[in-house]
Amino acid sequence: MTGALLLGWKYLAHHRLKAVILVAAVTLMIFLPAATRLLVTDSAEALTARADRTPLLLGAAGSPLELVLNTLYFHPEQPPSLTHADFEALRSTGLARAIPLYTRFRSRGDPIVGTALEYFEFRDLSLADGRWMGILGECVIGAAVAAKRDLAVGDSVLSSPETVFDIAGVYPLKLAVTGVLSSTGSVDDNAIFVDYRTAWVIEGLGHGHQDLQGPGGAAGVLNRTDELVTANASVVQHAEITRDNVGEFHFHGALDTFPLS
Repeated sequence: MTGALLLGWKYLAHHRLKAVILVAAVTLMIFLPAATRLLVTDSAEALTARADRTPLLLGAAGSPLELVLNTLYFHPEQPPSLTHADFEALRSTGLARAIPLYTRFRSRGDPIVGTALEYFEFRDLSLADGRWMGILGECVIGAAVAAKRDLAVGDSVLSSPETVFDIAGVYPLKLAVTGVLSSTGSVDDNAIFVDYRTAWVIEGLGHGHQDLQGPGGAAGVLNRTDELVTANASVVQHAEITRDNVGEFHFHGALDTFPLS
């Protein structure tokens, strides 16, 4: 027996590289399945935990999978939209706390999530710096967005156009960063949160433009009467909402028909 062990040792010492490769292969065969199983289990728990904490998702008739991926994980595929009237009808029942979401838009690949302040309480999200958004055009960013784009309170992000050539003339909106969320290890770290009405502005349902009543707006007036001022094509639409011009922003159409996810 001693001779066999000595012979084996001499063989391994002479063929060191082959021995190392053999030991590594056997080690992988033993530990790789267990490591893979552990990784898959942890990933599944992380994904389902967010769903388990969400009692109900309400969406328009369509694919349930798209609704879940879009509203829980901010996937870019868009399910059919509900309307603001649907949201108000649900909230008026008093049966549940309804939280609106609208996740159609992006900023350099990061989802822009239109919602209300109740969302942060529901997800147990807290601020690492700054304050919550308070007016149109303000946003709160996730920890991962702040880190990878080197952003802080006082900086700004720009919404991305959905197509290179936007024939509707909807301009990218500059969003002021008012807060940075604490890291949670969830998809919220990779999102940019705005009031859902700000998402409507990004879509072009609302806009602001220069004041045509004052002396500086004379060049933009096509026709003026005592009751109506008609603007020409030279009137500049604001691409940024500030406290100075927020009062000039308004929505066109019935708010009840405006979309929510």
